Amino acid sequence: MVMSYQVIARKWRPQTFEDVVGQPAAAQTLRNAILQNRIAHAYLFAGARGVGKTTTARIVAKALNCVQGPTITPCNVCDSCQEITAGNSIDVLEIDAASNRGIDEIRELRENVKYAAARDRYKIFIIDEVHMLTTEAFNALLKTLEEPPPHVVFVLATTELHKVPATVLSRCQHFNFRAISHKEIFDRLSYIASQEQVQISHESLNVIARAAEGSMRDAQSLLDQVISFCGNEVDDEQVRNLLGIIPQQLLEGFTQAIIETDPKQILLMVDQVVQSGRNLQHFVREMLSHFRNLLLVKIAGEDDQLIPLSSMDLARLKELAGHFSEEDLVRFFTILVTTEGELRWSSQPRFHLEMGLMKILQAKRLIPIEELVAGLAELTDAEKGLDSPTKEASQSTRSSSTSKFTANLGPKIRSQPQVTAGPDAPSSNLTERLKSAIAQRSPMVSSLMDHAHDVQLMEAGIEVQFTNQNRFYYEMLQSAENLEMIKELADSIVGRPQRVKVVLINAPFQQTSLPNEKPSQNPSKSQLLDRVKSDSNVKKFLDAFQGEITDVKELK
Repeated sequence: MVMSYQVIARKWRPQTFEDVVGQPAAAQTLRNAILQNRIAHAYLFAGARGVGKTTTARIVAKALNCVQGPTITPCNVCDSCQEITAGNSIDVLEIDAASNRGIDEIRELRENVKYAAARDRYKIFIIDEVHMLTTEAFNALLKTLEEPPPHVVFVLATTELHKVPATVLSRCQHFNFRAISHKEIFDRLSYIASQEQVQISHESLNVIARAAEGSMRDAQSLLDQVISFCGNEVDDEQVRNLLGIIPQQLLEGFTQAIIETDPKQILLMVDQVVQSGRNLQHFVREMLSHFRNLLLVKIAGEDDQLIPLSSMDLARLKELAGHFSEEDLVRFFTILVTTEGELRWSSQPRFHLEMGLMKILQAKRLIPIEELVAGLAELTDAEKGLDSPTKEASQSTRSSSTSKFTANLGPKIRSQPQVTAGPDAPSSNLTERLKSAIAQRSPMVSSLMDHAHDVQLMEAGIEVQFTNQNRFYYEMLQSAENLEMIKELADSIVGRPQRVKVVLINAPFQQTSLPNEKPSQNPSKSQLLDRVKSDSNVKKFLDAFQGEITDVKELK
């Protein structure tokens, strides 16, 4: 007699609660319910495919009907346990709602519920993909689901919880089965491979675990496929080719080309991807995953729980991520999301991919608006001959900044020791110390303070005064975050708690006139436009952004 081959997903299917991987909350709750004899009449297991819903339902059935039970450790050797494992128990009925979704099938089920179990303790109905039932079938099931006979237990399973009516949810104990983590899948595959005497590297196990996307069943099926293709000695390159995985080295090559702003190299590598016959949409998805990993490395460091890669790959990612800001990586990700959507419907996917990668190169050159605005303020101070803290700090850090900001814009604040002055220090000295500390902490707030009419230290605290013509900066400075920062620095410098007040004073409005133009109480729009265009700050802003003024309005 020839024994049929049993696939890994079936051979290594968990048979007890202890074997269930990645669902500790559900397993522990069900164990406690059985130990305390608090067995519900209906359970609902919801989660993605291949995470253990039906497997756990079978374990519950064995725990309730084992000859030693009810028990949290079914023996798996008695007739009841073996029949449930094989799926042919007459007292445990597994119903596929996808193919038995009508009201006639549910009426038949309701007739079956009336009869006691043929041999076992409980009659258990496992309804898989329960969300596929018709509305009429759900309605027919409701009464039975709410008040079944004492010998009946329902276990419903679904991958689409939102499609299950609320009336059904309210009649069941609900368990969410989460996607299984990369590490849990990796460890389980490693154990199975060792038991099957298969020689496979950590790199290949990583690739399989990533491709499974949280599904243990998918991971075991992929491992089965890899062993069938490679034999008991698995080759990493063969695994990548079989599963269509983009090599990590290729993704890092594209990243290096972006760092070096090398468009020719990027186009050559796109050609390499096309010539290898890889699906370009799949390639973009791999790039999305890669840039997501770069961003996580930037934020969380080398955390292998967040990033499903080996320690060697994580170290390389950390080095690459150092060349980008978090804003850069978010922009790159957004561009790739748009590109992936375009590829889905494009008759020329290669062209869209090339243009998307060129957009990333252009995005790498963008300058944050805060740096540019602060840089304009710095240039204005320089023109006035002022030796502002912003200017001095900017010059001290310019040599260590990256080449993405080659114009002398965007102040970088030099680290200065914070000096605490006593309450008896001269007012002007304290004011200068406060301004210097603000420049060190926030160039943007420092730039706003530069437009203040006066900064006064009074008994009540700090008062920052603005005139009507600088109302814009007055309103910008009044955010809670800005005021809290100024207060914190003032408290430290003065040596006692300070109140910070930003006020608008009734200073005379300084109206400028063009040559040969008489001042007017109600200037025309063209006169206002000429005045605005003649302002040096506005000129620099327009030059930097290549913009133009389309309308102007006088603020009362």
